[in-house]
This record gives sequence, C-alpha cells and structure tokens, in this order.
Amino acid sequence: MYVIDCSLMSTIKAPDRVFGLAILDKKLYVLRQRQEKQIYVYSADDYDLSDDYITIPDFSVNEAGWNDMTECVQEKCLFVSDYDGKCIHKVCLKGEVEVSKFAVIPYAPKGLSVTPEGNLLVSCDPTKLLELNVKTGEQVCEVDLHSDIKFPKHAIKRTDKQYILSFDIAGGLHRVCIVGPDGYLRHAYGGKAGSGDLQLHTPCYLALCPDDHVVVADNDNGRLVMLNSALEFVRYILDFKEPHRLFFDKAGSRLYVGECTNGNIKIFQVVYQYK
Repeated sequence: MYVIDCSLMSTIKAPDRVFGLAILDKKLYVLRQRQEKQIYVYSADDYDLSDDYITIPDFSVNEAGWNDMTECVQEKCLFVSDYDGKCIHKVCLKGEVEVSKFAVIPYAPKGLSVTPEGNLLVSCDPTKLLELNVKTGEQVCEVDLHSDIKFPKHAIKRTDKQYILSFDIAGGLHRVCIVGPDGYLRHAYGGKAGSGDLQLHTPCYLALCPDDHVVVADNDNGRLVMLNSALEFVRYILDFKEPHRLFFDKAGSRLYVGECTNGNIKIFQVVYQYK
C-alpha cells in the first residue's frame, strides 16, 4: 500500500478567482475570472508572475465558475471551455501565441482533461461526456450518463477506459463516481451533501495522482479528499477557502490547488512511499 505525505510548499497570492490550472514547458498557466488578460503566466520554478498575459477574444466568463482549462502536450497548447458560448477555445503556444475558437459543441462544456489516448475530454451539462480530436476538434465519442448522474463538473479517463467524474445536484447527491464507457455507474463515493465521513459538499475538480489515487476539491467543506483507485477514503487535506481547481504535476510530484474565495493557489509537495 501507499503511504502519502503532502506538505505545503508555497502560496501564490493573486486577485480574481481561479478557473483553471495547467503547466506546460516550465510555465504555470492560470485561468482567472477576468474580462481580458484571462490567463496569467508564472514560472513553474519560482512562481514569478510574467508580463505575458493571454487574452481570449469573445470569451464568456461564467459567473458560476463553469469555465476550465487544460494543457495538451501533444499539440503544445491550452484548451479553454466556454460554458455560456458552448465552445472550446484553443491557445496555441508554438512560437507566437495564437488564440482561436477550436470547436462548437451542442452542450454546455464545463471540465476539461486529456485522455490516455490523447483526446480532449469535455464534461457537459446536462448529462454528457464528449471526447474530441485535439487536432481537428471532431467528435471521437459521446457518452450519455445514466442513473442519477447529472451536471458533471469534471471527468478524467483512466488507462482502463473507466471515467472518474464529480457532480452534485441541489438537494440531491454530491458524489465522485467511476463510470464505464457505456455511461453507467460502477462505483461511487459520497451521497447527500454533508461534512462527515463518506460525505462531500459540492465536489468540484479532480486530480489523478500515482497509482490512480484521486484528489477531490471538496469545495464547501474547505478541504481536499484523497481516494484510492477504488474510491475508498485515504485522507483529508484541510484548511482551504473553497478549493475549486486542481492540477497534479507528475514531473515534480506537486499538487496545485486554486481557491475561489481569494484567488490564491496553494502548492503541495506530494510524496508516495510504497510499503
């Protein structure tokens, strides 16, 4: 089994809510709640803020926070979801920065990630997961979520082709689930909203760590919840102000946590020891 230790390394203090986190070519990109210069650029080594802000033309800032960003190493770009505009923007970082509307989709896109096959995975309201070709934007597959799963916030695809996703329904379930390619529930953690053991309150974005451990931003409980690959409880990481966005940097084994309330980003060193 793994013994996991997380220690706070640094905190980036900055204005505006964090809507997305990504690292590419030793730069930390942060999508913030702004009408222009939405993407802040930091050094991934010392977290110094660069003057190279990136503006996404015709970008709809969703006040509820349903925009997201992910990196694509294959294309050397960032993808940004536009919930209100029902589209995905692409920020190409090959040479000069180029921003374009990448794909228009029939649903409202929320969370983004890149699958093991190299497709862009999009979580969409009300009950869809889409996989798009990262070169063309063409749809590769569509998963219709069944059972009680509605309004998925974020999804990650594992190498076993199972999806891990988070969702919550007002007055209903607040869960993290394993979902098969057929859209049916395989296993779940959580239930009715709450702060007790085996409960979540507004689970937001996810990070996939070594050995398929899952970190959940448990927003309204002000904590992170770490689960193993079977979605069994491992540990809490406490003392946050509405943790909302997560990014796990495999190269440095660092976990980045973006907070809603103050726009801070907390960076943790994560150490896994197998015993």
